[in-house]
Amino acid sequence: MGVGGTGCSAVYFIAKSLGYSVSGCDKEISRFIGTEKGIQKGHNALHLVGVDSLVYSPAIPALDPQNPELLSAKARGVETMPWERFVAREFLKDKFVIAVSGTHGKSTTTAMIATILEKAGLDPTCLVGAIVNSWGRNFRVGKSKYFVIEADEYGEKFLEFSADAAVITNIDFDHPEYFKNLGEVELAFEKFVKNTKEGSILMTGPGVNIQNPNGETLRVVSNGFNLKLIGEFNKTNAALAASVARKLGISEETIKSALESFSGLVRRFEFKGEEKGVAVFDDYAHHPTAALETLKAVRERFPDKKIWLVFQPHLFTRTKALFGQFKEAFEKAPVDEIILVDIFAAREKDTGEINSGDLAKSIEGREVKYIPEIEEAAIYLVKEVSAGDLVVSMGAGGISKLSEILLKKLKGKG
Repeated sequence: MGVGGTGCSAVYFIAKSLGYSVSGCDKEISRFIGTEKGIQKGHNALHLVGVDSLVYSPAIPALDPQNPELLSAKARGVETMPWERFVAREFLKDKFVIAVSGTHGKSTTTAMIATILEKAGLDPTCLVGAIVNSWGRNFRVGKSKYFVIEADEYGEKFLEFSADAAVITNIDFDHPEYFKNLGEVELAFEKFVKNTKEGSILMTGPGVNIQNPNGETLRVVSNGFNLKLIGEFNKTNAALAASVARKLGISEETIKSALESFSGLVRRFEFKGEEKGVAVFDDYAHHPTAALETLKAVRERFPDKKIWLVFQPHLFTRTKALFGQFKEAFEKAPVDEIILVDIFAAREKDTGEINSGDLAKSIEGREVKYIPEIEEAAIYLVKEVSAGDLVVSMGAGGISKLSEILLKKLKGKG
């Protein structure tokens, strides 16, 4: 259930490739599942005929605790579990597990590690939270003992995974709808580390002060790879990936070659196209720290361009809890123009307490435009941008549509 989601779709395809008889359903058919046969639209208790286990996206019980398919499965005695538990129980047994966690950069680091292992001929299986450009999907099925997995701290889901090699890229306060403060976030990461296997190794990025009670701890600093990807943060991600690879005995030559040819992930400062001399990029950053660091890297890469930022806050709780940090980040952001569109609600309801207009008004020392709708923002940009400008759409929600709308409108411009 929820097979259209990033994680669930990957679990569906990995299970299918391993010989499980697997079906799926979701409210909407997403790009992750595409034209796959046997996927049913909507949730229905009739889907349970002949089913041994119902594996679901954790979003379903969170958003719809009275979901009839889920309740019917429980009433009939059909085993139910979130996809992370199914992965831990079915896919990770007898595997060498490399689990990558952290508030920022975990998708990129996970993909980097899997790419190095792939290049070294170690044929890993990998499950990552974003589409890897070189794979065209967010998973890879290998035949070796190595399983590289992105381990998400939200809801402490990463406690399902017991790692042989664990990575923590960084720790920042996020998911305020679940964690009350930074202390709670740090405590969750400490639990994740305590859950590693005996004799395991922990790789930590700058500012992470957690020791591995079950084995070795290795603090990682950036080193000099000539990456295709922008930003200091990606140098840290690469250094963490390289450290894991060295522990597995992979040669420096292979590590360097894999990292320097790594072409990144979808929605990680992804070039979407150029029309009328206007270059358009799309990025997933939705936390103030990640947004500011990404924008600094964009300015470093394009020092002389006029840079437009269109940002969509993600979740009312995050916008409210991190309001001061967002205000500060946008006041410091080295861009020329900022547009804020309406908050992406995702799993939340709008209580009317906060909106993007409030954030736009709070930002001092620069004019920030509040344009509620993504389509409206694209119309405004078409009128205002000039050849040589660069537009960055940013956020974790529907803002990803902006680049396509904008490029289409620019193309039609006389």
